Amino acid sequence: MYGYHNRIARVNLSKGKVTYEKLDDETIRKFIGGKGLGYYIIYREVPPGTDPLSPANKLVFAPGGMTGLVPGSSKVIAVSKSPETGLISDSSGGDAFGPKLKGHFDALIIEGKAEEPVYLYIHDGEVEIRDAEGLWGRGTYEVAKEIWKEHPKASMAMIGPAGEKTARIANIIYDTERASGRGGLGAVLGSKKVKAVIVEPGQKPNVAHPEEFQRLWKEFYSEFATNPKYGHTRNYGTTDALRSSASLGMSPAYNFSRPYISDELASKLAGDEVKKYEIEPEWFVHGKSCPIKCARYVEVEYKGRKIRVKPEYESIAMLGAATGVFNFPAVAYFNWLANNLGLDSIAAGATIAWLFEMVERGLIGEDEIGFPVKGWGDEEAEEKLLKLMAERKGIGAILADGVKRACERLGRGCEFAVHVKGMESPAWDPRGRRTYALSYATADVGASHLRGWPRPHQLPNQGPAKELVPSLIEGRDESYITDMLGVCKFVPYKMEDLARLYSIVTGEEWTVERLRKVAQAVESIARIHDALDWITPPYDDTIPPRWWEPEPEGPAEGNAAFIDYNDFLEARREFYRLRGWHEELGVPLPETMEELGYPEFKSDAERALETVKKRMES
Repeated sequence: MYGYHNRIARVNLSKGKVTYEKLDDETIRKFIGGKGLGYYIIYREVPPGTDPLSPANKLVFAPGGMTGLVPGSSKVIAVSKSPETGLISDSSGGDAFGPKLKGHFDALIIEGKAEEPVYLYIHDGEVEIRDAEGLWGRGTYEVAKEIWKEHPKASMAMIGPAGEKTARIANIIYDTERASGRGGLGAVLGSKKVKAVIVEPGQKPNVAHPEEFQRLWKEFYSEFATNPKYGHTRNYGTTDALRSSASLGMSPAYNFSRPYISDELASKLAGDEVKKYEIEPEWFVHGKSCPIKCARYVEVEYKGRKIRVKPEYESIAMLGAATGVFNFPAVAYFNWLANNLGLDSIAAGATIAWLFEMVERGLIGEDEIGFPVKGWGDEEAEEKLLKLMAERKGIGAILADGVKRACERLGRGCEFAVHVKGMESPAWDPRGRRTYALSYATADVGASHLRGWPRPHQLPNQGPAKELVPSLIEGRDESYITDMLGVCKFVPYKMEDLARLYSIVTGEEWTVERLRKVAQAVESIARIHDALDWITPPYDDTIPPRWWEPEPEGPAEGNAAFIDYNDFLEARREFYRLRGWHEELGVPLPETMEELGYPEFKSDAERALETVKKRMES
């Protein structure tokens, strides 16, 4: 098929063997690429009940259907069974890794476990398994520098010490500044003894209509790069978002206990404050790839150490506002440190914020932590905790597995541990937006801000959450579509644009409706697999206690995430119904899978329904 190589590479580390498989056109039509293809492979090859850190788990790197082809399409999706949640989990990453992998394969499957540390080297359409003993134990910035000495044109996905120690909040870092950050997928690579995957440039797949494609490429790039409507994003990237979230009562400040903070305080970690430190490295070619550029390099000096990093809103907010640290050089350094150690900055910040609140409440002290912690704003403690988490030492051994496990192991503080299904919340408190908490509650991976935003923006007490469920589903489908096509969510394509471009790439007719059907099917197979594993939707599709607390001040003052619990139940039931799932059990109906054109999943849907019914009865 045009736009693809129709080729998958499979690396069996236990056997030390690489094989190559044909990816047939029909599978592409059903799952497209990226998230869709990755979910299909994990669904088919990793049975429910598999230990995420065992050799039986697998990890898939899947570039999207248009990765590296259209403006703002740098995405690769890492998919595996999450060590943090036990669910099929995906996390997208940018930079050059996805486009370069797309030059060789439509997916890379890593399975088994190596006896000693290895890295994978991809070049000329082949994969080599190489010794990585000299790279093991080293931070990602040092590893990247070493690799680029030998392979200056390559791109890489790698893990830091946190992944090596199988911290359940370890991530995968691409080329030092981008990450597949959620779900602990770095721990999966660590459990398999894979330090890095290195990819040389390959051959872009051909497109069906090259002349029309090139014309549209130029049109879209010019539009996104010059239209004044996108000027704020081009200027600040996502770094001004704390001012927005704070003004709406949606910030994560002080472990989500103060969603509204003053603009003066928020500005210490946003917009113009960040731009004071902005640089353009001598090797950086402006305008080289993405027309939006949601992140910029900054250079800060912290405690006598000068570092360069590309901070974005989520990392700034969770490592800063959530922990009560409003000193940008410190937060930029924590971002750099998390990248170097290979820690999910969202999960790490959330877990440290929770510990700081424990200290503030007098629920934990120096005797258990091992050193003095002041609570909110303690920069020295935050730095030390990040290192201990990556090393799995002392209190870090408890925090390294995320906030849910930490509160359960310590036996306290779970009432203000902010997570869904074990995944920490990102930096958007849903009490400032009507129906938004339902997105967190029902998202396939756990708490994720990238699974649909309901429209219009209203407060929860402005009407029943049920009314905005159709818009939430539209947003969810759009999120799935961009993740299957490999397009960044910050590049403002319309769905009609993406359908048109994908049709020109493949030479086949793709409509928005057809793309949405694939999105619904992919979410449904994830739900079937998770229900057969451990999810009981009526119990697990929920939100943390903190979001039932009314906001104390600001524009959302008095608002909880829903009007009341019945408001939540009615909205969730409506979501299930519109998704073609059982209205009470939250499991895809067999007839839905047939209607979508995926009858091969009917019997599994039936088994999932029976499994959940039996759990409910017991």
